[in-house]
Parts: sequence; structure tokens; C-alpha cells
Amino acid sequence: MPRRRFNRTHLSPYDLAVCERVYDQVCKDEHIDPLSRDAEALAVMIVAIFRNITTNERELLEEVRSLRRSKGAEQAH
Repeated sequence: MPRRRFNRTHLSPYDLAVCERVYDQVCKDEHIDPLSRDAEALAVMIVAIFRNITTNERELLEEVRSLRRSKGAEQAH
């Protein structure tokens, strides 16, 4: 079972590295400029999901992708 942490305020260097890898992958996949507002919103989303839903890197990446797809679909309507 994946480790779950709920609303932690402190992230360890390991935690930050997991979040950073997910951030880098999504920025690469979606061609997001790391200095853009979209990148900042992405970073906030990743940390929130990490704190409240899952700390597993694979699950975190899947959750972020899923939420971004659903938000993209909402904005298209």
C-alpha cells in the first residue's frame, strides 16, 4: 500500500525531489514554460496532491495528468 500523508506542512528533501520529478515531467510533456503562471499553478497542484492524496510518484503523476486533462476538457466547453 502506498504511503499516504494528509496535509503535511513540512516536506523532506526526498518529498521535494518526488514533486520536482513530477513537475519536470509534466512541464516537458505539455511544453510548459517553467517561468509561466501555468507552471506556478502546476507546482501548487502537485504539492497539494502530494500532501493530501498520494506520495507515490507514479500515482502523483497520474493524478496530476488526470486533473489537468479534466480541467482542459472543462475549459473547452
